[in-house]
Amino acid sequence: MTAGAGILDEEALNIYTDGSSYPDKKRAAGVGVRFVWVNGAGSEETHDYAPTGWQKATIDEMEIEACTVALKEACVLFADMRQFKKILLFSDSMYVTDNFVRAMHVWPQQAWRGASGVPVENIDLWKRLRKAVLACPVRVDIKWVKAHKSNVHNRAADKLAKQSASMPFNKPLSVSQTTRKWSDRKTKRGCVPVQGQEIKIRIISTEYKRYAKDFEYRYEVIDPADVSFRDVDFVRHDQVLSRNKCLLVRLNADQKNPRIEEVIEELDPKEFK
Repeated sequence: MTAGAGILDEEALNIYTDGSSYPDKKRAAGVGVRFVWVNGAGSEETHDYAPTGWQKATIDEMEIEACTVALKEACVLFADMRQFKKILLFSDSMYVTDNFVRAMHVWPQQAWRGASGVPVENIDLWKRLRKAVLACPVRVDIKWVKAHKSNVHNRAADKLAKQSASMPFNKPLSVSQTTRKWSDRKTKRGCVPVQGQEIKIRIISTEYKRYAKDFEYRYEVIDPADVSFRDVDFVRHDQVLSRNKCLLVRLNADQKNPRIEEVIEELDPKEFK
């Protein structure tokens, strides 16, 4: 085995996947894939793949897409997939590895809704990955691998993902309207307490979620007197709200499903800049 590669399953097609997304480059994104297998002579072989990237995508979207791209490319690379007992996907995304089984077996039975009844994130991408898994003639398993540490194949996939993101020729995976935020803080889902309170916010981006039939808004808290001042989070609402608007809204009291219950009034942005 290659030094630092870890223990590979010699009877499987081992596939290391990674995704990348660059917020400072308008979320230009890409995926990287390294295939590793043992040939008939007992020697390790590798094949690297870095497709053209996307103009815009989140890191979670890219981590899912990397697995889908890998499985589709595997079917092109190997004429007879049955030479392997299984496919073993390696990902350093706990979001992907923790939800893979749910996406394959649980969410499709629950109309793609989580335990709280809220539609899961990235439904389209999970569906595509599930379709790619079902199309494989051998079993597909997934394992988590620690990011960018001692595993040479994971490091290679990371490098390939960055190479892919440097060629963002594909259209964005999801379409949203975005404006520049005032806050210097990073977006962190769930960082703003949802307790039925009135809160002053500015809409940064809007995206229609067709499965939930509502809108998801990324917003920043603009009231200096609020303990969450300058925090950036997500909230849903069933009505269209324009980006760059400053609003006084009332939230619900469900931290797992944050929603705008009422838009109370529009605020003058000059009061907060």
